[in-house]
Amino acid sequence: MKKIILTLLMGLCTVSKADIYDFNLGVGLMNEAVGRYQTDVNGDKSLFNNKLALEAGASFPLDDDQAWRLHGDLGLLWPSGEVSYITRNVFYMTANLGYSLTKEFEWRLGGGFYFTRISGEGGTVPIQNGDSTTNFPIPEEASISRNVTLNTSFNYEFYQDVSVRTEAFVFNPLNSRNRTFNVALTLRYHFGEVL
Repeated sequence: MKKIILTLLMGLCTVSKADIYDFNLGVGLMNEAVGRYQTDVNGDKSLFNNKLALEAGASFPLDDDQAWRLHGDLGLLWPSGEVSYITRNVFYMTANLGYSLTKEFEWRLGGGFYFTRISGEGGTVPIQNGDSTTNFPIPEEASISRNVTLNTSFNYEFYQDVSVRTEAFVFNPLNSRNRTFNVALTLRYHFGEVL
């Protein structure tokens, strides 16, 4: 089912128009699972776990005055892993419909896919678990988790060809128990019509 959705989203990009209105590259910070996980024995929750986000995107106009646009973005978090005995890589892709509120401000809404790849050398590692330690398994082979996200963002072009974007990724939007949020702030350079 996810492959069908992905094919439909990518198909929208080719249906909109053949001309790429804007190609852009971005760098910023992403916080994963804001306030969702306990970070210490006192019960504090994760708020700021900044990861470097590297992104590339393209925009396709949907109307002649370019008020409506379809945006596609690819990104990765670097470095993705937090512990030495597990390798963790995060890649994501989004397809958003954007509307220009003014010449500088644009609001976007859409969906995306978030891929997390975890691998390790196998075995166990002792980790503090309350007053004692417990041996937790380390994965022996790579596994990939795939999540569908709901995304919303605001883009502000504050200088010619330079913009800043704030974005929220909502995981499990219909399940209040498992719902989590990633938030990102990226600085982007726009190359304009390059293709």
